[in-house]
Amino acid sequence: TIANRVATINSNTNSNRITCWRRWNSNNSNNANHRSAPKTGTPKTGTPKTKTSNTTPNANPNNPEITTAPDKASTSFLTSFLAPKQMPPRYAPRWYAEMALLCTVFGITGTSTMVLVRPAVSDGLGLRGTMKEGPWSYRVCSLVIMTPVYAAVLVVVGTVFGRHAYFRHFSVKMFSRFGVPPELMDRNFRKNAENFRKW
Repeated sequence: TIANRVATINSNTNSNRITCWRRWNSNNSNNANHRSAPKTGTPKTGTPKTKTSNTTPNANPNNPEITTAPDKASTSFLTSFLAPKQMPPRYAPRWYAEMALLCTVFGITGTSTMVLVRPAVSDGLGLRGTMKEGPWSYRVCSLVIMTPVYAAVLVVVGTVFGRHAYFRHFSVKMFSRFGVPPELMDRNFRKNAENFRKW
């Protein structure tokens, strides 16, 4: 009986081993077939990711290839053109050229002011006369009208010649003599007056 039981146990053990081996073999074959099979299914839908860039958007919608950017060169040129210019050392060649330019601006401004003021006084106010012969009403009205016109024309002509800051300081100083606070027209007037050179 003992021999029969041992034989039965051995047969059961061998059958269990065979069954396990078959299961392991079938699992490996299924995994291999699953890996080699092509992937099927509906593709994922969604909005494609777009790369963001720091470029300026197109200003011309008709031509998307042309992009426009802020013109920094023109801005820097305008800033340097209106900035204060340093006065050259006296009696140097550059100083003589600077004095010739300043005298030219003053001459153009004076002539332009007279051309504008005389018709305004004679035709607009109906006053006839001259600064030398009078009458006094003509002289007073000419001076009152001439001062603001001269200051405005001086800034315009000086800006055209590239000396905006220089002649702006002169204009603000002229208005301040009539009781107008210079800080209303130029906040940095006091600071600029400390380092200002006429010639």
